[in-house]
Amino acid sequence: MRVSVVFLLLCSSLAWGRSIPPTPFGLENKQSLPDSRTIGAYLTTLDTLSTRAKRVTLGTSAGGRPIQALLLSASPSFLRDFAGEPDKPTVMMLGSQHGNEPSGAEALQQLARELVTGEHSELLRRLNLVLVVLANPDGRDLSSRHNANDDNTNIDYVALQAGETRLLVEALHRFDPDVVFDAHESGIWKRVLTREQGWMTDVEAQFDMGNNPNIDGALRHYTEATLLPALIARVSAAGLAAVRYRGEITSLEQAVSRGGLGITNLRNYAAMQGRVSILVENRLDNKSGTYATPRNIAERVRKQHLSMLTMLQLVADDAEPLLAVSRPARRQWQSAGADGRTLWMGVNFGTNREQPEVMLPLARFVDGYKEEHRFRNRDAIVTREPVTLAAAYAVTRERERMARWLTRHHIAFETVAEPRHLTADRLEITGVRPQSKIRPGVREKLQAEVAVKRVAVTLRRGDVLVPMDQPLAPLAALMLDPRSANALYQEEDWNWLQPGEFPVFPVVEY
Repeated sequence: MRVSVVFLLLCSSLAWGRSIPPTPFGLENKQSLPDSRTIGAYLTTLDTLSTRAKRVTLGTSAGGRPIQALLLSASPSFLRDFAGEPDKPTVMMLGSQHGNEPSGAEALQQLARELVTGEHSELLRRLNLVLVVLANPDGRDLSSRHNANDDNTNIDYVALQAGETRLLVEALHRFDPDVVFDAHESGIWKRVLTREQGWMTDVEAQFDMGNNPNIDGALRHYTEATLLPALIARVSAAGLAAVRYRGEITSLEQAVSRGGLGITNLRNYAAMQGRVSILVENRLDNKSGTYATPRNIAERVRKQHLSMLTMLQLVADDAEPLLAVSRPARRQWQSAGADGRTLWMGVNFGTNREQPEVMLPLARFVDGYKEEHRFRNRDAIVTREPVTLAAAYAVTRERERMARWLTRHHIAFETVAEPRHLTADRLEITGVRPQSKIRPGVREKLQAEVAVKRVAVTLRRGDVLVPMDQPLAPLAALMLDPRSANALYQEEDWNWLQPGEFPVFPVVEY
């Protein structure tokens, strides 16, 4: 409470002098974390004191706390209308989707302060920024990974059960960013790896991009082959050892892969919308270590800040080729398949036959001794069940509920007013089995065996028709089709995978 009162008084007095106060974290000499109310007050102060900043309230968390964005730009039109510019990327950055990973929120406040005081001045001339400084204010105040309803909002981008996730999806459409940057921290202490086997992971910064194979082909190729290697090289050159994301290592016996392929996470969800999507996981130090600040928080914030700033500088330098792939991808998706319309319903990681093993650095828990260990490498992306994007999808069950869900995703649909005759591929579920762990990479709990039969069907009044000639068509298809590893029916409260004719099916002609 003391930091809140002192900070609010300081902001009130400084507003008259137009000088920019330090962040609340800096005001406390980096020894304690401010609560969500104090962070919100600081964003308001930046808005008040700078013509290049504007605070926007996105909505309210499950626990009743405001979720806010700070817009930063040298363009008054962007701050006023949120409208993108032809040659200037819009970048949305999110901090602390997990409340127990606090460094992202602190690094974004530091970055915002630097920008409004004139540091890195070229960035605000070349970029429009949307900083969702604290994406999970409940988690911050409750010292929790989840929100006040115990939702893990980070993996809710298909079901959209949590209000926080719905607010962030709304923000994606409201500000239409070309780039989405999601800042996380990864703990180095693991129960089996550390307590039983005596090792901790030894990595400072891991980066990944949207990696689902159904992402627009040109966009995915650019992020994988150009942007990701350049980002890793730049961060490493700046003094922070960076690598491609390998996921959590919890045991010496496990296989390693990459960040998950599913569209339930923001990285792939945003990329399926046609956005360059970047994940960083910086090191979250061990609780039992001895540091100058609690759990080495000052150093962790420094690493997150360096990762963020380096990313922004790269995006500004690479704006032309980045915009040349991201904006066309948002207008009209083209798959990496030869026909430009292929969707792979099944995706998972498999053994990399060209590099079946990798050596990764670990640190011995008792003395910090560093050593590379050999792990099985399962980072090859495996696809199955290719289908051609249909003309539409029909929904004949729980139609009003489905319409609300489609609206939340900004997916266009039509409610059938009169009986309509059309040609469709009826999908019959002939069997359902629990998914084993041999297909890592997506949250596929059940796998349906589906028979396909082309038939003439008649839609009734009130049925829902989702056309596939819209920008979000591939995202919609992957969530609606029961054959998809990313289908809505993998989510809690949507248990529709039962034997028999499925109530959602692709339409060939209508």
